[in-house]
Amino acid sequence: MNKSLALLPTTAALLVLSACADRTVTYPSLTPSIVTLAANANSNSNSGLKLHPNGFGQASYAAWKAHEGLPDSKGNADHGLYFQKMTTTETFAAGEARITGLEGQPLSAITNLSWEHRTDGWCGAGAPRWDVIVADESGDRGVIFLGCAAAVHTPGSAPGWIKDSYPAGTAIASLPATGFTPDFNPSDDLTISELLILFDEGTDVPANPGFVVLDNITVNNTVFTGPADNGGN
Repeated sequence: MNKSLALLPTTAALLVLSACADRTVTYPSLTPSIVTLAANANSNSNSGLKLHPNGFGQASYAAWKAHEGLPDSKGNADHGLYFQKMTTTETFAAGEARITGLEGQPLSAITNLSWEHRTDGWCGAGAPRWDVIVADESGDRGVIFLGCAAAVHTPGSAPGWIKDSYPAGTAIASLPATGFTPDFNPSDDLTISELLILFDEGTDVPANPGFVVLDNITVNNTVFTGPADNGGN
């Protein structure tokens, strides 16, 4: 990995790392979680967390869309968080959602991550995925990749939905982090720098329609069911 990678914006660096990775690699063997995820679409806590969908590049973005998801915690618009990449995987483009409010906390502060994905969309090894960006004691950064296919899969809240959950037998804080540069020290006490959901696998991946709809996106005890939840957290 080139030292110049440290100069790239986070998402750009992630796409470089992702492009360098073997797309056929398997994730660590994961067994069903012993942690019960008690949060649901009507139990948002006053956590201060917020979710910001975005995206960049050719035919790629993320946004809440009404009447595409499961029931919202407020109102009856049934929002779903739509991610799209209607181009090749190697194209510099992605749909992205950024969850803020955990920056600077120890990595162990993240105990539960999950979402529900609509089954007409893509759930691959590399996308959609959680990217937990971490910093070592010197400020050098790395990432823990949590791909959709490696999650614990259970029935969703309605037909046509599947819940994808972490941890999956191993605590998130115990999973290996990949450094953006060789200076990153994964054995340090790591802190949270950023938390992202990234959709960057393209339509050249067999069976990938180029999109996915997520809902009931859960970080610890906070559940995002639509854009109004940013104001209620």
